[in-house]
Amino acid sequence: MLRKLLKHEFRATARVMLPLYLITILLALMTRATSLWTEMVTYDNMMGRNLLAVIAFIITIGFVLALIATFVVAVIQAILRFRSNLMADEGYVMFTLPVSTHSLVWSKLLVSAVWFLGAAVVDTLALVALTANMEMFSSFARFWQEVAQQLTAYYVGNGVALILEVLLLFLVSCVVTCLTFYTPLAIGHSFTQHKMLLSVAFFFAIQVVVQIISGIGLMVSIPGLDTLSVWYNSLTPAGAVHSIMWAGIAVSAVYAAILYCITIHMLHRRLNLE
Repeated sequence: MLRKLLKHEFRATARVMLPLYLITILLALMTRATSLWTEMVTYDNMMGRNLLAVIAFIITIGFVLALIATFVVAVIQAILRFRSNLMADEGYVMFTLPVSTHSLVWSKLLVSAVWFLGAAVVDTLALVALTANMEMFSSFARFWQEVAQQLTAYYVGNGVALILEVLLLFLVSCVVTCLTFYTPLAIGHSFTQHKMLLSVAFFFAIQVVVQIISGIGLMVSIPGLDTLSVWYNSLTPAGAVHSIMWAGIAVSAVYAAILYCITIHMLHRRLNLE
């Protein structure tokens, strides 16, 4: 059933995200084209130069906004899909399906994570399209040839492990980002009135609590910093990097698990669709 939920969610969200991705790539190519046009074409009159400058400026602004919008729209869509699907009138249908609350939430989390990852890939490709040239590709190819020739299996293995750790941290961070909004929405919609107002209030309340707990944790950990520093200095450079990455993954995963449990509890036990 989760597969069907994912399929439905992808269909509903792709109508917004895929055109946005395409627009971002097209604006990158148009920005590059206007830049080359400005360098290659000269005008004998001031009006022509000014018109070209205005066109280039407008396209560049549109490209910058599109880069930002890929992530902003992904976050907004994740929030709106969660609220409209599970908190509003559609919730009456969704919660009568032969599927668990976990599957309903995970369908939102997984699809949102995919669009966040897609936004990162599209923005990277757009920036490459904006700046790339043949010399850059040649230098990049030579760089990887040298890396392949010089690095031992030990360093290659660490490099692959680091890439996987970065990807895992990114995915866990995507889940945390979604749950940061899902949890207060689930709490706020357990009340009968002022649901969105209470959701916003709980959002800020959760952030305040997280900051307080983080501050207390930092103060408590101060006496052990010397021991931690000695242990950290005893590690190899690769081991130190892996330790930092796994510490970030663990902290984010614990925070996500807490938010997830609260969200599931509120949806399963306290949700008020009236």
